[in-house]
Amino acid sequence: MESTVTIPLLKDHHSHPLFYSAFTHAISLNAVQDKRMAEDILSHSFENQTGGLTVAHGWRSNHYHWSQAEIERMPPLAVFNVSLHSLIINRGGMNFLRLKYGDVVNQIADPIWYENNLRVVLNWFANLYASRENLSRFFVQLKDIGIHYLEEMLLVDENEIRIFEDCNLLNRTRFWSAPDTFHSLSPEAKTQVHGLKLFTDGAIGSESAALHRPFLGGEGTNRGMLIYSDSELASTIDHCLETEKSLAIHAIGDRAIEQTVSTLKQLTPRLARAPEIRIEHAQLITEEQARVAIDLGIKLCMQPNFSSDSSNYADRLDQAYCIGNNPFRMLIDKVGYTPGENLILGSDGMPHGIESAAHHSFFPKLPSQQISIPEFIAAYCLDDFSMGSINLKLDESMKTIKYDILSIERESTGNKGEMRID
Repeated sequence: MESTVTIPLLKDHHSHPLFYSAFTHAISLNAVQDKRMAEDILSHSFENQTGGLTVAHGWRSNHYHWSQAEIERMPPLAVFNVSLHSLIINRGGMNFLRLKYGDVVNQIADPIWYENNLRVVLNWFANLYASRENLSRFFVQLKDIGIHYLEEMLLVDENEIRIFEDCNLLNRTRFWSAPDTFHSLSPEAKTQVHGLKLFTDGAIGSESAALHRPFLGGEGTNRGMLIYSDSELASTIDHCLETEKSLAIHAIGDRAIEQTVSTLKQLTPRLARAPEIRIEHAQLITEEQARVAIDLGIKLCMQPNFSSDSSNYADRLDQAYCIGNNPFRMLIDKVGYTPGENLILGSDGMPHGIESAAHHSFFPKLPSQQISIPEFIAAYCLDDFSMGSINLKLDESMKTIKYDILSIERESTGNKGEMRID
């Protein structure tokens, strides 16, 4: 059965626009599931590279791996996991970064250091290629895949604010900053920052999300990692609340979510100082945790495209975790979260755009992950059609999505696309 609906352009509540705009030249491995194909793509890039560092992203560790010896045989190379929470890099790549950032780069191969300093590493790469031209070009590309607005969840520095201002893009984003970055800003720049951002764990793909039950691989003892001890998290959140800015807390695994909601509950009298408190991702949130969170007034910012982790990472998550990933129906139907109010959606750039967002919302693998069209519009779209629209044609029997992007600003049909899901 086919149905057609017209929706406003997307309001992506979670991304990293300066980082992704700096990577417009980089190699995307998002759609690659075969090691030989990935190597062919990299080899072609090496042939056209005149020195410097080759950067790739979107590598899916559930499909293929490289040994360090294999990576060392290649020219200077850095490859980000699709989650961004792990990186493989050879000595040539390390030498390239060391020239700009010094010997601290030597620690990048340590997975614990990397997870604790993720934003530092992402900022290194963002600063390598960030420019007004790249950012402007990136936002044009976003419009062609249905996005008008997306939030910057990891402000690099004060210069990033100036770049957005020079590109006349301040009205198409909102800045979130790590606490130390925020405190380094000028008073004027601080007024541009909506909130502070913390990480409490890693990601499923890198097996660093903090779980109560262990990942399936290895010796079956790895439960991921918590960035903070309980007392450290309480102290860090307390200091963030003193700024009276909003607060966003990255928590993917159920153990990280438990630590987050328990700590926020402990700080209940002080939570009113923050205009908004969000948990980012919350993929493996339980009903009990969700009830505590909603009672505390905590918003959830989640990613429908992460619903695919239930199948992508069935090799490392037990069946209960796979089934419990992105439990939208539980959150909405049982706990009472309301799309557009205290449940909002984004992409984390994995990937951006209407294709993945619509597919994983309307045609997920699990019924528990399904989001209705009205819920999607409320949680993921602009309030009106003043910036443009997306015409969607959905075929439920074939699980296909066709779309047209109509930009009011350009008064012309933008991009056309079709995606079929097997």
